Amino acid sequence: MKNYHSFVQSVYQIAQDASRNGIAHLSTQDNRFNGNTITLNNTKSTNFGSCSYLGLEFDERIKNAAIDAIQKYGTQFSSSRAYVSLGLYEELEDLFRKIFRGNHVLVTPTTTLGHIAAIPVLVKDDDAVILDHQVHSSVQGAANMLKARGIHVDMIRHNNMEMLEKKIVELKSKYKNIWYMADGIYSMYGDGAPIKEIHALLDKYEQFNFYVDDAHGMSCFGENGAGFVMQQAPMHPKQVIAISLAKAFATGGAVLVFPTWEQYQLVRSCGGPMITSGPMQPGNLGAAVASAKIHLSPEIYNLQEDLNENIKFTSLMLHKYGLPVIHETDSPVFFVGVSLPKIGNQIIQKLVKQGFYVNLGVYPAVPLKNTGIRFTITRLHSFQQIEEMVKQLAFNFNETLVQEDFHINKIYNAFRMPLPEEVMADQKVKSLMAKSNLKVESYASINQIDKDEWDSFFKERGSFDWDGLQLLEQTFTKNENPIQNWEFDYLIVRDEYHKPVLATFFTTALSKDDMMSPSAISEAVEEMRKKEGETYLTSKSVLMGSMLTEGEHLYIDKSHYHWQAAMECMFDFSSQLLDLYDANSIMYRDFKNSDEKLDKFFMENGFIKTDLPDCHSIEGFSWGTTEEWLKLLSPKSRRHVRGNILKKESFYETNVVKNATQSKIEHWYELYLQVKKNSLALNTFTMPFKLFKNLANARNWEVLELSLKNDERLNKKPVAVIFNYKSGNSYSAMFIGVDYSMQADFMPYRQALYQSILRAKELGMDKLNLGFTADLEKKRLGSISNATHGYVQIKDHYNLSVIGNIAKTKRIKKAV
Repeated sequence: MKNYHSFVQSVYQIAQDASRNGIAHLSTQDNRFNGNTITLNNTKSTNFGSCSYLGLEFDERIKNAAIDAIQKYGTQFSSSRAYVSLGLYEELEDLFRKIFRGNHVLVTPTTTLGHIAAIPVLVKDDDAVILDHQVHSSVQGAANMLKARGIHVDMIRHNNMEMLEKKIVELKSKYKNIWYMADGIYSMYGDGAPIKEIHALLDKYEQFNFYVDDAHGMSCFGENGAGFVMQQAPMHPKQVIAISLAKAFATGGAVLVFPTWEQYQLVRSCGGPMITSGPMQPGNLGAAVASAKIHLSPEIYNLQEDLNENIKFTSLMLHKYGLPVIHETDSPVFFVGVSLPKIGNQIIQKLVKQGFYVNLGVYPAVPLKNTGIRFTITRLHSFQQIEEMVKQLAFNFNETLVQEDFHINKIYNAFRMPLPEEVMADQKVKSLMAKSNLKVESYASINQIDKDEWDSFFKERGSFDWDGLQLLEQTFTKNENPIQNWEFDYLIVRDEYHKPVLATFFTTALSKDDMMSPSAISEAVEEMRKKEGETYLTSKSVLMGSMLTEGEHLYIDKSHYHWQAAMECMFDFSSQLLDLYDANSIMYRDFKNSDEKLDKFFMENGFIKTDLPDCHSIEGFSWGTTEEWLKLLSPKSRRHVRGNILKKESFYETNVVKNATQSKIEHWYELYLQVKKNSLALNTFTMPFKLFKNLANARNWEVLELSLKNDERLNKKPVAVIFNYKSGNSYSAMFIGVDYSMQADFMPYRQALYQSILRAKELGMDKLNLGFTADLEKKRLGSISNATHGYVQIKDHYNLSVIGNIAKTKRIKKAV
């Protein structure tokens, strides 16, 4: 639930920022509308945010039909359609049967309610569902209802037909029917589904079925405005279409189109909203009847042609002014990439003040670093309005990039688009790292950095002082197994007087995408990895810090007047690492204190805030005896320590081991592997034996070994080992190994933690870091639980979406 809360908080912050900037949560100030202008913030604006693509909302015939229906039947007819429907329903559905060439149609109050009525009824318990990664959230919401019934729901990358066919082949022997769910035209980027290729798969595989939401295609395309899907190919006998009447059709409501009478009757009789939800109301029904009659007349083709001319002209203008359009499209939806939310916010703020209203396409509709200016074209726009808007958009776009010192090539990289030649030429001339008067120093090894200076930044923060990082470099480079190799990159940003403003380090490595997921989810994913291979659902990540260090990895002098510019240098640096190593994500981690300014700064630069596991520490070792320490604990914790730890202490012999033999290190590694096998709370790759060999005799590392005094079964082999790091007055428990066969009788895990406390006291330390996981065990020993968070930027969300689907299955929900 922590990560879901982070998601809600991120969306809330984005929405609040947009609202404060005057580009969202707006209300019109007009007494009446006349054409495509609206008044916002006391400014007359041309509306480029409307989805009423044909402009039929102002058609007198449709308005009069709505008024006439209200005059005849009142403002509402309040009855479930399961009991009785207003007669206008029959007339409207008869007109839609003609529009959809005799196929069976069912009118619903909204597209979302239509999905909720149809999908749970059409998909049986022995069926499977495949979702397109970008299918509309209303379809995903209805599909999530299936998971409560244990129905298999999978996901493929957007419009990836090769992956779709592979999934069909994989599932067809296990399930009776396979449903693929997609949009006809996608609402953000305006690109279309490859309908003909999907129909070819429908013909090839008997069990394969297609459910498609053509909300943005209805009216704009096809014979009698039947939509984009019907324009591409005739109705397929294994295809169900959902269309919206709240966009180009201009009346509100929705229609489900079925190839068979049986499907129609099933959803009509059993679809939840068809039984328990209210119907379309008289005014909407009257308007819809009038709009349907226009669709069945030759006039619809004139309306479509007018819109098409505006779409073509818009495309020409976007090319003329050199804006990065994400998808070349024939649809009325356009998306100009800007990459970062702060850039999108500024551009739209300027446009609204200049009299043009457009939308911000931002998370969660798109990944945060794929933010863009989304706008729509309608039949009502004039060529002059379109060119004026695009011209002003281009001016604001370029001005904002200069103001933010943000090069356009970053936008093309964020959307994985090839750079235009003129951009590539300009890139060679312009220095990306020129921020104020700051100097950026980057290093590939800690050995290139002055030891005293690095330790002045990070001494006592954890195991990533100069010595600690040297050991990590020795361990995670030049290994035969590529999974065990990391890239190390160090960054120091100085001002014009050579004073350090910022310092940190990054490691780039393959990581499991379920690393931070609940154990039950990782357990399910690990079962999949047994079949698919150990790199299944893994990604290369650029991580501030490393997977083996814990603590505040960022040194930043916030009193310096250029600290934000230094942070932007760091963002540039990590983005370059992302491209250099072809990684999928960047994570800045282990921030302990809430800082609204920092949250906003990261989010404006394309990062999402995410909760991380709590970290634990014990501070203050001024107590003298064990009894004095126990008095610092709660009564419940004192009882636990006395009964489960002190009572067992006499069985143990604890030693600080130096000059360990090969066989001893091998036994330690076996103990570590037992812990790794029994804990998926932080699901990482297994650490190499080389690490433990290096730790055994490394400077600043200590190995505490716990053996049972009188147990001949073990031949005096240790039952627990804990690896601790000394840095200044800080002592960090980093790894632990435990003999689980002894856990029930002697509780070696708890004893190892307790002995680390005693050792930290003996060494005169001020602080003991106990790391992540095992929250309850550590709190009972008096540790302080520190909530931590990070900021993440992800190129491709597909793997995380797959893990999200796994998390929502009935089996995993129970386990969690």
